[in-house]
Amino acid sequence: MSDERSFKAIEGEVAALRKRVAELEGAQEKLEALCALSPAFIAIIDRDGIVRKTFATPIIRAEMANREAEVSMASVVRKDYVERCIAVIRGSLEQRTIGNLDYPIVVGAHEGWCQAACKPLSDDTVLWVARDITAQRQLALAQAELRDFQALVESAPDGVCLAFQHGTVFYANHAFRAMTGHGDATVGKRLVDLYLDEQHQLDAIVLRCFEHGSWQGTLALAQHDGRTLPCQVSMVVLAGQAGRPPAVATIARDMTPIHDAERERLALQEQVIQAQQDALRELSTPLVPLAEGVVAVPLIGTLDRSRAQQAMEKLLDGIVQHQFHTAILDVTGVKDVDAESADALLRIARAARLLGAQLMLTGIGPDTAQTLVDLGVDLSGITTRSTLQSGIAHALAPRAGKAAGPRSRAS
Repeated sequence: MSDERSFKAIEGEVAALRKRVAELEGAQEKLEALCALSPAFIAIIDRDGIVRKTFATPIIRAEMANREAEVSMASVVRKDYVERCIAVIRGSLEQRTIGNLDYPIVVGAHEGWCQAACKPLSDDTVLWVARDITAQRQLALAQAELRDFQALVESAPDGVCLAFQHGTVFYANHAFRAMTGHGDATVGKRLVDLYLDEQHQLDAIVLRCFEHGSWQGTLALAQHDGRTLPCQVSMVVLAGQAGRPPAVATIARDMTPIHDAERERLALQEQVIQAQQDALRELSTPLVPLAEGVVAVPLIGTLDRSRAQQAMEKLLDGIVQHQFHTAILDVTGVKDVDAESADALLRIARAARLLGAQLMLTGIGPDTAQTLVDLGVDLSGITTRSTLQSGIAHALAPRAGKAAGPRSRAS
């Protein structure tokens, strides 16, 4: 009886083992069927990052799966991520949880990215399932760059708009909407409605832009309230992609602040020049009182009409204000005495006589004398001396004699 019971027990165990084998074979078939449909890398990897088994999938052929067994993850995973992968595997084994990781792989000269999940199979191995996320990652990066670019364009101080080849605007940044004054209604308008130019000329500019890839120039931008803005405009062609038709991007910079600054600079420059000229006139036509009623006016440089008028005005004001009776006009420093300067000297003399003052002309050298003779200048009524020193002595001598006479009679 004991043998019969033992035999039955063995038969039961065998049946249980067969059932278990059948279950495992069914599970194996299901796993292989699942792998055959999954576009992922599926493998069994130990705690040291050694690939123990690779399953055939749509991206891993059977012969490649057999060849990929017993290799290290370091042969494919980028070096700086190998330790991270092993750490995720060991963490999953220790905590008996599912681990997740994004990691880069290097195949030849190309780099891609995978997103993996691992689950413990035994005490030392995990089931590693990784799918390619290179395209998604590139798309995410492109979208992030696009958001950054859009934020940059929206905050740019220059006006930016995009228009189709026929000229209809389909995008305008904040600055351009403000520059036109149309706000959101800027989108939908044509470039010929916004830039003040003959339509055929603007169409020719757009056509030339599409032919050469870009165009730069100056255009006037019409605002909603009727005013215009002078703009420096750059146009760049955007090639059509993914079914999108070609377009042209325009960047408009308002030149009004630059023009205003230039006008202000020129006005300030003119003020500085005028101030310098006024200072030079003051310095170049000084009145030098010599004695009571006697003044010297040394002239230096060129005696043109403007200079002569200024000298006459200053001398006449001095005669009236200080009651000068004698004015010594020294031309030692005057160069190139000509008909105009000679006429100016005569006009100064006549004006002084009208105010009751006598004009004395000093500093006449041989060249100046010859020029005055050749020009036929009439200096009658004007006392002349060759040097300023002799002119001063002559002007002061009569005054001294008149003062000395009464004193001698008193003695």
